[in-house]
Amino acid sequence: MSDKTMRAAVFLGDRRMELREVPVPRAGAGQVLLRVLACGVCGTDYHIFAGELTEGVVPPVVLGHEIAATVEAVGEGVANVAPGQFCSVDPVLGCGRCPYCRKGLHNLCAAPEVIGYKHNGGFAQYMVAPAEKVIPMSEAAGAAGGVLCETLACVLRGYDRLGFTAGGSAMILGAGTVGLLWAQLLSRSPCRRLLQTEIVPFRRDRARELGADVVIDPAAGLAEAVRRELGDGPDFIVDATGAPAAVQQAFELLAPGGTFMQFGVCPAGSEIRIDPHELFRKEIKLIGSKMPPGTLDRSAALIGGGAIACERIVTTTVPLAQAAGAVADFNAARDRHIKIAVDPWA
Repeated sequence: MSDKTMRAAVFLGDRRMELREVPVPRAGAGQVLLRVLACGVCGTDYHIFAGELTEGVVPPVVLGHEIAATVEAVGEGVANVAPGQFCSVDPVLGCGRCPYCRKGLHNLCAAPEVIGYKHNGGFAQYMVAPAEKVIPMSEAAGAAGGVLCETLACVLRGYDRLGFTAGGSAMILGAGTVGLLWAQLLSRSPCRRLLQTEIVPFRRDRARELGADVVIDPAAGLAEAVRRELGDGPDFIVDATGAPAAVQQAFELLAPGGTFMQFGVCPAGSEIRIDPHELFRKEIKLIGSKMPPGTLDRSAALIGGGAIACERIVTTTVPLAQAAGAVADFNAARDRHIKIAVDPWA
């Protein structure tokens, strides 16, 4: 395929993304050539585009790491997938040498190379990936399922770390893509009461549809609503907003003995006020979670089995020519869309 060309949206740095005709890559030994069916637009893509995330980003590069694809061709030595297989991709390539990679925690690698940061990602018609990072999926998952597989894998990692206990209550901050995936997991757990916050009206409606018992507009008296529903507050709070103000507002509502998970990506250098006496008095546990080490297979199985309503989260698909606009307008589009996917063949 190396003598053929394809279309790709190439990030050049400095808020510039250009639709180009480039050579179709070739799958080398241990690699897989993928025909991209769809690729989700993530907040990380916006942070890269806006210059807010530069570590590990090497322009010119094709962005996009939430990938639904089929296997086009395989390189020498590849046995885990075959041409025609529907799949998703684990985009995080650890160094393989550091103590964290040796423990299987490539999400904590100090020098990871990420597909869509340094290696060309899914805003293109074709891409290559290491065979061990290609995750076979049931075709029943559809393009929306493939797009959400990596994000759900991140949520599964967080769920594992959360240590949710039967009969506990929970509150999720935010009802975007991540918050709605969390809602579906927690609503299928033995959760006594699931609250969710969201400022956008249509996202509040979607949160109710996808599992939340009570959905609260945080601008309309969050503390009062939480106390009314749960008395001493939630046993578990998960931030899926990445907004320090939302974290500060909700943190103080955690029940004694509760756990707060920082899952949303706040801007580097953000601060909130924590009274250490309250940590002691209430025996609060604070934990974080990022990226998906070893959870994509589970994610693929859940999605393929129909446990996650992916089509209710991927609300819009745009052609490759509109990829730059979809990334640039990521924040402004929140009032109208949940997850936007790019179809490179449209």
